[in-house]
Amino acid sequence: MRLLLDTNIIVDIISEREGYAESLQLLRYCETKFAEGFVSVISIMDVMYILRKHKPREAGRPSLREAMQIMLIILNTAVIQKSDISGAFTGDMDDYEDAVQANCAWRIGADYIVTRNLQDFTASPVPAISPRDALEMLSGN
Repeated sequence: MRLLLDTNIIVDIISEREGYAESLQLLRYCETKFAEGFVSVISIMDVMYILRKHKPREAGRPSLREAMQIMLIILNTAVIQKSDISGAFTGDMDDYEDAVQANCAWRIGADYIVTRNLQDFTASPVPAISPRDALEMLSGN
């Protein structure tokens, strides 16, 4: 199964936001190659911007940069192309950044976009699912 992980999933894992355990388990499925995980380049930049002021360095814990480098060992990167950007202008999605993500997911052949914001992807060409739904599919439940 090929999955594009939305920005909020990566933020959840690195910042250990409430409910992050399912997202972390999904990342482990990607690490062990039970799923092929992708993160868009725009998500990497957004995560770094969002968390740079909100994730203080804790003793014995990886820094934000180290955490993102670990993510990049586990996940494939999906480069945003001109077609993703221009297609986002003409689609039916209200949120431009989500539309770019959706177009990127479609172009790379993702089966699903994994996100906590399912309502933002209702018009996406690639179905959006929650981390819990992805885990259920991967575990066969």
